Amino acid sequence: MNDWHTLETAMHALEAQRAVLGDQVVDQGLEVLRTRLELLRNAPPDDAQRLKQVTVLFMDVVGSTRLSQRLDPEDIHAVLDDTLAAATRIVQAHKGKVLQYAGDSLLAVFGAEQAAEDDPESAVRAGLALLDEGHRRAALVAQQHGPSEFNLRVGVHTGSVLLGGGVASEASIRGTAVHIAARMEQTAPAGALRISHDTYRQVRGRFDVEAQVPIPIKGMDEPLTTYLVRRARPRAFRMRTRGIEGLPTHMVGRSVELRGLQAEFEAAGHRRTARAITVVAEAGLGKSRLSLLNASASGHPSASSLTVAKPARASASTSEAHLALRTSMLEAKPDFSTPSALMAEIMSAASPMESFSILASVKY
Repeated sequence: MNDWHTLETAMHALEAQRAVLGDQVVDQGLEVLRTRLELLRNAPPDDAQRLKQVTVLFMDVVGSTRLSQRLDPEDIHAVLDDTLAAATRIVQAHKGKVLQYAGDSLLAVFGAEQAAEDDPESAVRAGLALLDEGHRRAALVAQQHGPSEFNLRVGVHTGSVLLGGGVASEASIRGTAVHIAARMEQTAPAGALRISHDTYRQVRGRFDVEAQVPIPIKGMDEPLTTYLVRRARPRAFRMRTRGIEGLPTHMVGRSVELRGLQAEFEAAGHRRTARAITVVAEAGLGKSRLSLLNASASGHPSASSLTVAKPARASASTSEAHLALRTSMLEAKPDFSTPSALMAEIMSAASPMESFSILASVKY
């Protein structure tokens, strides 16, 4: 029984109890149920196709065929099933969704239901976590069943796909991006994570990577540049990921917002009071870039490393970057003669921001 029929059944059952419950209770309950039923009727069908920008992850178990030759079917099933279950938990913990399982492999997508600016980073982090899980599983398999070549390999690519539609609408995903992601996994060495250049552009500076010889992709004119991801970089050693690598760029059309940020920064120095600004906009419109420009214009180019606090996950349409000055620092040492001296003091603090209040919002 689907949700529609469930609501209708509940409405009939509630109506039948009118003599017992009274008109007021029944009418209020029916109003709620009718509202939910109307929303359900107007909802798009589950199999509606959607074109979305996502990050696709493929994972495959290496050495499972040879392992199956010397294990009973029950044993190899337990090994693979436990591995895929653990991999699914890892993907979900990194805000991804597993769409398909095929034998000893899985296909996951990041950004299918709710797009976020950090979807590619989440996918790469999930890939590294999967490799760590593969090492743990390999040791467990060796302990229980003897030495083997058991391992995992992962491929990641970012691009446009068509979600939904077809026979298996909930797990349907089509597009060149899926083919490229599969190729990233197929060509990755055992125990390694290969990403495409399109994914690398989104996560540049956040991971230690090794550029690889371009690999051919069936159906594509030119070989693709790829990278093997070795590890995530500590936050203190990350490079800036905005703009085009090797080419300085200038932000245009944000002069009003930048002047507003600089004015509040100057006020914090001259009045020796806490200031905080909330920058609100859709993902990708330049919130982080605006904060970097403000830091540079304020005389301390690395100021944003401590003054920018972004939420872990953006909402469907809006994300916020809070630019804040630590209240505790301002209260502890109030004699800052210039904004540059104030920022230098804030940047010298080893501990993270403790508290701030929202003073104003800049929306664009």
